[in-house]
Formats: sequence, structure tokens, C-alpha cells
Amino acid sequence: MAQTDRLALPLLATGQAQKEITHNEALLRIDMIAQPIVESADLSAPPGAPALGQCWAVGGGATGAWAGQEGAIAAWTAGGWLFALPQEGWAAWAIDRGHMIRFDGTFWIDAPSRHLVVTGFEKYQF
Repeated sequence: MAQTDRLALPLLATGQAQKEITHNEALLRIDMIAQPIVESADLSAPPGAPALGQCWAVGGGATGAWAGQEGAIAAWTAGGWLFALPQEGWAAWAIDRGHMIRFDGTFWIDAPSRHLVVTGFEKYQF
């Protein structure tokens, strides 16, 4: 199947029957990778009862339905697991960690945090 270069979205083929299947898969992929939120980046096996739309960053040594998908974002859909392989630099919010994670090309790592400290306002009332 032909796909886009960056996000691997499935492309419609000329004269393709059942175009809605390819189109719907593309929408599901966009839904999982546009502003991604993952439940965790620490699991290597699929959770027991995922809710539709929940995503995980697959950990190392993946097993079960996630076997061979290390590092991928795994989304639970009505049709089962859907995977997207991230590119270096992708970032996601990890719910269980409470902060951003970043894909370094091999693993999901904690993204560096940046803090802005403003001083000198002690004499002003807010």
C-alpha cells in the first residue's frame, strides 16, 4: 500500500474500491499522532482492558500483540491495535509520568524540563 513519506498515512489508489477503509485508517493514525498523549511509556505488553483511543509508547522487549513494535505508539481502536513508528524528535505527553517524553530515534526518554524564574517583583502587589 502506498503511504505518505513522513507519517506513513495510507494513500488512496486510483480506482481503489472501498476507499473509506484507507481513508478511515489515515484518520485513525492522525488521531493518534497529532498532539499525542500516551498512558505510559513503561509497558512491554498490552494492557488488559484498554479503552478506545487510548495510546501507549511501547517499551523494550515487547510481547503479545505488541511483539516487534518496540518504540511505536500503540493505539487501541475498534479494529484492534494500530501502530505508528515515531521519528526522532517526536514528543508526547505521558500521563503516568506527568510530563513530556521525546523519541530519541531509539527510545522514549524524559524530555528536558525548562523553568522560567522571574525575580525582582517583591515590591509589587498582584
